[in-house]
Amino acid sequence: MDKLELVSLPGRGRAEALRMLLIVSKTPFVDHRVNLIQWKDYKRREHLPEDTKLPLMRINNKRTIVGSVEIGRFVAQQVGLCGKTKTDESEIEEIVTIVENLQPNLTPVLRAALAKDFIKRKESWAEYKDSTLAPVLAILTEKLGDEVFFVAHRLTWADIVVAEVLSRFSNCFDSNFIHNHPILKNHMMMIEREPTLARYIADRPSSMF
Repeated sequence: MDKLELVSLPGRGRAEALRMLLIVSKTPFVDHRVNLIQWKDYKRREHLPEDTKLPLMRINNKRTIVGSVEIGRFVAQQVGLCGKTKTDESEIEEIVTIVENLQPNLTPVLRAALAKDFIKRKESWAEYKDSTLAPVLAILTEKLGDEVFFVAHRLTWADIVVAEVLSRFSNCFDSNFIHNHPILKNHMMMIEREPTLARYIADRPSSMF
C-alpha cells in the first residue's frame, strides 16, 4: 500500500475534503499540518519550488501532487470514488469545478477571519454570500434535484466536496445560510452521517477557516 502524506495548513480549508475522501475510504494517511514557518522549512527540506502552494500530497516520499483538485482526483481514482464510466468522471469533474468557483472571492472573508476582525468578516461574508455563493448553490441544487447523490446514484468525490464546503462555511462563517437550501442541507447531513465520517467529525477540533 502506498504511503500517503497530506500536507496542509492548520484548520480545515481546502484540504478537509481530501481528509474526508481518505477517511471515508478507510485509506491510511499521515495528516501533516504545518504553520507558515514550518511550511517554509518543509519546502526547503524537500527541495520544492518557493511558489509551491498547499495542500500537497507526498506518495511514498517520492511523488508530489500539488493542489486540492489534483490530489482529490488522484485519491478518488485510487479509492473508487470517481464513478464507473467516463461520463461519471466528467460529471464529477463538473461538480468539483463548480465548487472551485467559490474559492477566489473568499479571500476577504478568510483575511478578516484570520485577523479576528469580526465586523469586517460579517461584511465580507454578506457580500460573498450574495454575489458568489448564492448562484453556485442554485446550480448545485438544480444538479442534485431529487437524487440522493450527485453522480451515478452512489457516493463519489463530488458529494464529499459539496458537503464539506457547505459544512465548513456553516461552521466557520454563517450557521444560518444553509437553512435556506434544504436540498443541499439534507445532502450534507446525510454525507456527514456516514459512520466513519461521523466519528471523525465528532472529534474534529473547531476551526476559523
